[in-house]
Amino acid sequence: MKLQGKTALVTGASSGLGAHFARVLAGQGAHVTCAARRVDRLEALVTEIGTGRTIQMDVTDAASVQAAFDQPYDIIVNNAGVTYDGPALKTAEGDWNWVINTDLSGVFRVAQAAGQALTQAGKPGTIINIASILGLRVAGNLSAYATAKAGVVQLTKSLALEWARHGIRVNALAPAISKPT
Repeated sequence: MKLQGKTALVTGASSGLGAHFARVLAGQGAHVTCAARRVDRLEALVTEIGTGRTIQMDVTDAASVQAAFDQPYDIIVNNAGVTYDGPALKTAEGDWNWVINTDLSGVFRVAQAAGQALTQAGKPGTIINIASILGLRVAGNLSAYATAKAGVVQLTKSLALEWARHGIRVNALAPAISKPT
């Protein structure tokens, strides 16, 4: 159990990759806090993995994010996200803003809160931001999503440089298409 005694926070843990990350971390011995908007799914996940707790979190709400950081976590998996597909010519500004606010600004909110908690506690930590292959490669009809995920890649690089001196590692994963659960 490589992560015995470590604490982890996984955002967007109610389904898909977030639930998978929570299972893997728990399987390696971490005490996992599962965060998402849909608490009912989180309760079932925590029961399944046999460790951890749930927190209702909406990454678009700064107060909701701050409330999750009642402690510094050793590992943060910044996974919460949404997608919108459609041609850019027909993408409403509200849809654009929803994706950017969730997938890019939400990642920043969580990373910032994590960084603040870790530096205030004088602890090292690991933040893993979930980007997407579409943040590195181009595809049609996903302009808001691809833009947000490209922003996550650059944000990650910036935070990694800025926070290395505090012992905080910041990395990104850029998965390809995953099957929702």
